[in-house]
Amino acid sequence: MSPEVRTLSSNDNTDELAESVRVPRPPVSEFERRFTLELRLGVATPTGALGVGGEFAFVPRLGVGCGVGTNAYGPEYGCWLRARPILGRSRALSLSTGLSTAPFRQTDASAGGVFGWGTGAMSSTRESPDPPDRVWAHAYWLNTDVGYESRRESLLFRVFGGVAALLNPNDGVVEPATQPDTPRAEAPVSALIYAGIGLGFYE
Repeated sequence: MSPEVRTLSSNDNTDELAESVRVPRPPVSEFERRFTLELRLGVATPTGALGVGGEFAFVPRLGVGCGVGTNAYGPEYGCWLRARPILGRSRALSLSTGLSTAPFRQTDASAGGVFGWGTGAMSSTRESPDPPDRVWAHAYWLNTDVGYESRRESLLFRVFGGVAALLNPNDGVVEPATQPDTPRAEAPVSALIYAGIGLGFYE
């Protein structure tokens, strides 16, 4: 056999060479895991002051969710569509819009939404009687919020804030006045500012 003709032997370093030039795969985004379940806490949020919410992402940047919770007046139910601009492997912004419904009583405090502590405190300094409340057996809200989401080792943290627009303001019923000098009821609230956090897991 001519010395120019050679065959590869088992001692050649072909496999080691292939390993050395192999391009590493980029790390998988935490947002590739599509299902989330979270505890939600907040003020005037689409799931009330305390609730739970679940979400399924069709693709990492778009998902749909529903939740249930309670406010001071009864159960609250909501659903939403969430767009998620992803910032990195484990962080993202979010933009959500959806609908919710719950019993609602309009007082000086509740009309202030997330700022209700301030509006309620201001009303306590009023010398005249408080105006009568407006009550909705079922108030319907259009909710839009922005937020930030972080995921790490199957744990999720979310913070969000937004605006809820009342869709049926004329359905509120004014309660009877309790004193002769009671002022007229306030006009129906048109919108509330809300804020909250979510703590949960993703799978």
